[in-house]
Amino acid sequence: MLHEFVKKRISRRALARVVSTFLCILFVTIHSFSQLGGSSAFLVLSLKELVFSVQEDLAQQLEITFINIAGALAGIGISTFAKYLAAISQEGSVTSRLIPAVFLVMISFFAGWAKSRLPRLHLSARISCFVSIWLLTDNIGTTSVVLSDSGGFLWITVTAASVCLFSSMLILHWSSTHLTEEVASTLRIIHRCLSVCTDNPFTYPSSQQITDLKDLHVELVHRSVTLNEMYYQAAFELRIGRVSVKSLKPLLGMVEHLRRELSWGMVPRPGQTDWPNESYCASSPSFEASAIELGKTIMISIKAVEDLVLGVYTHASLWRKSLRTEIDAVTAAAINLNLAWYTAKSELHNTIRTLSEEPGSPSDSIIPSYLHHQCLFVTSLLQMAYDTSHILQVSQSIAAHHEASRLRFWLPRLTWQWLGVAPRTFIMEEYGVPIAHDAFEAETTLSAEEVRQGIAFVDRQDEVTSQEVPYSHAIRRIPTGHQLSLKSLPRYLLSTPQHLWNHPVILQLRLGASKVIRNTQHSSHLQHATKNAIGVAMLSFPAFLPSNSAGFQWFKWIHGQWMIISYVWVLETNTGATWRVGYLRLSGTILGAIYAYITWAICGRNSIGIVVMVTLFDIPVTWLVTKSRIPSLGVVASVTLPPIVLYQYLTPDSGVSTQDLAWMRASMIALGIITALAMNSFVFPRYSRVLFLNQTSRTLRLLSQLYLLLVQGMFRNIYVFTPHDKQETLKSELQIRNALHRSSSLLTTMNDELSLVPKPMRHYREVVLNIQKILDLMTGLRKIRENIPRKETIASVLKERKEFISCICISLFASQHVFQARQPLPQFLPSARQALEKLESQIEASLRRGIDVDVSVKGISLAYSVAEGEVMRDMVDTIESLLELCRQLFGTSAWLTHAWPETSVYDADEGPGTPGEGWFSTVGRE
Repeated sequence: MLHEFVKKRISRRALARVVSTFLCILFVTIHSFSQLGGSSAFLVLSLKELVFSVQEDLAQQLEITFINIAGALAGIGISTFAKYLAAISQEGSVTSRLIPAVFLVMISFFAGWAKSRLPRLHLSARISCFVSIWLLTDNIGTTSVVLSDSGGFLWITVTAASVCLFSSMLILHWSSTHLTEEVASTLRIIHRCLSVCTDNPFTYPSSQQITDLKDLHVELVHRSVTLNEMYYQAAFELRIGRVSVKSLKPLLGMVEHLRRELSWGMVPRPGQTDWPNESYCASSPSFEASAIELGKTIMISIKAVEDLVLGVYTHASLWRKSLRTEIDAVTAAAINLNLAWYTAKSELHNTIRTLSEEPGSPSDSIIPSYLHHQCLFVTSLLQMAYDTSHILQVSQSIAAHHEASRLRFWLPRLTWQWLGVAPRTFIMEEYGVPIAHDAFEAETTLSAEEVRQGIAFVDRQDEVTSQEVPYSHAIRRIPTGHQLSLKSLPRYLLSTPQHLWNHPVILQLRLGASKVIRNTQHSSHLQHATKNAIGVAMLSFPAFLPSNSAGFQWFKWIHGQWMIISYVWVLETNTGATWRVGYLRLSGTILGAIYAYITWAICGRNSIGIVVMVTLFDIPVTWLVTKSRIPSLGVVASVTLPPIVLYQYLTPDSGVSTQDLAWMRASMIALGIITALAMNSFVFPRYSRVLFLNQTSRTLRLLSQLYLLLVQGMFRNIYVFTPHDKQETLKSELQIRNALHRSSSLLTTMNDELSLVPKPMRHYREVVLNIQKILDLMTGLRKIRENIPRKETIASVLKERKEFISCICISLFASQHVFQARQPLPQFLPSARQALEKLESQIEASLRRGIDVDVSVKGISLAYSVAEGEVMRDMVDTIESLLELCRQLFGTSAWLTHAWPETSVYDADEGPGTPGEGWFSTVGRE
């Protein structure tokens, strides 16, 4: 019973962490072993916690061990070389102090750049700074201690890495299942969401169902993004298994498709009133039963895929596990899905055909309004069935690979892309802190069109000049003899440099240099590297003063290295993350200092007592690091403890009391944190709010481009979407998804920024949700328009289509502009709602004419046309909601403040005569 309780309550990682802490403190307290590390041997515990902390599985632990040891060796090697150069000069001279200072600043600069630009080297860059700070600020210019100091830090690094790796090999799992578990969890959420949607789908859902659906959709968006992140992490990790994680990539794409279909096809619009009443339920359409059966079949298929994926990827043993039951379930689900899909499609076709043949007045709709949402529901189910069939095929392919493959190591490819992917480490300061490093264009940067106009102006100027003085004469021929005169000489001398400056080759070099300089000036990576180097230079300055100066004595007595290390560890790539990590580390410092003083008061120099107390303290720290949302608090508390407790144990003749040591260590760490906060707040600040507004403007621009891509293909005569169009569309959708994820990450850190002005966080979150909704609806339009009757719904209503498209584009452009310029919205914008109503009426008339001419219009394509109208209404609602949010955030440039009569001096066919006719008011709907 106790064994089962421990197995359930204590994770392998937590147990391995406590074991590693116990072994590290045990080795440090054994004098015969710890003397190899010198008086700084207690740094084994610091590196154990900061750099080599135990991960979730052995593969990840192996990766961080080798990468971070390489970073430590690089720091030790460069620092040793710098100390050797400094030792050549006379001890105490300016040169002997200048060389280590320059090397330390250079190491800090390149480490800061690597930390910002190459996420996989995040910890490796930090440990390089860590060892360099200790080596280059202590015993400067002393030849006899160069190798001994370097050897001590080599022992410290190898001991910390070896202990953590040993604990991991002893306790952790050898294979990683994070991606597989996340895939299975996402499939379960899709199953739940579809289950709620298919529970009485043709009646108005209850408020509880609507709330549940909204929560599930929000969670699905987060899970979908997380899946892609974890896939790229797993693709570059060392792992053990039979099947490559690349086999899951098509499955992840299909999961995103299912999420979007649930979003655009199965969520009722707020305030929808055209649902069937109770009398209708007794005579529901004939396709209702087949649609519900198709939904159940899709859920069964999803469950079969989930079981198969778990069976393939979670059992990495020498003996191949039989998956015959899971494979048979997937095969049966594929057969049943095809049958249910064909049945639902046939019954929908027959129902629509019957309704279109029924006589009715011209004012009546071909398809009753209460069936519009049902048509959308069934068409989305048909599309889900199509994507689910692909998922089943992918899962069958995965099972075939599993049956034919043997157990092997999957090694990562060491490429530049591998360096750019953040590792799946749990030592990262906060969940969700890593922010996108997109370099936003400066406000003063010329647009591409302005550059083209400038080049054209130069060409025209050259043409005018060549008419007066031939171009070849201006450059190649120097006037001589009778051509040379005092009057013409200044003109020739001035025109020659100008022609050379505007020469095509020189012009191309100018444009290239301008781009490089602009990117350098506004590179967030170089800015972070500069901040890292400036802070280290400022804080380490007393260490390079003459040995008899007060500043040097103070730095040596108080061990100012902790101040510098704390600065490096707290300085994040954006201001909000720095504030969050800063105050958590400050709290952890105080907590660790208090516990360290209590430990020394109880144990003194008793080695057994110190081992027990430090190990016990690691238990709550482990919970904070592995289970809570504030791991930084536990990390810094664990780091603060050893320098206070073990320094007195290792150097009993230091002459410093434990009480003084506690406040000195705590004050140094706190000073480094405060310096990092000030640096990131005043020097190259990257406020999350500013980044969020810029990111939102960029996302809306990408959304406008995506919508234009969709409508370009719609107006073609042959193919709705060519392969090139589909590739460009998918690329744009991926860019928008990434941009939305970055916006969500920025919102996470925005709360932690210190601001005198309150931030409208609720509005910002609603903006992100609205943009995500618009993206999903555009995806639905792309899929639906592949099946609509194009002649009747596009060619015959071309004018109305263009008007509706213009209204959507103008609304998106206005939203993009207000986020970029922080300026109010115009009071009136063209009303997409009224344009849609006009478009729908014209499509209805065109379809009536088409039904009489072409019998194929009576089929299922008519249902897709109805579904398109539903999706476009959802899009109009969402865009108007986005405009309302823009008005609340940035205001409205209002010029009409009194009521205006709803009369027009023009006929309705000629155009709008008042702001209330065909216009949307951002002050309020008219």
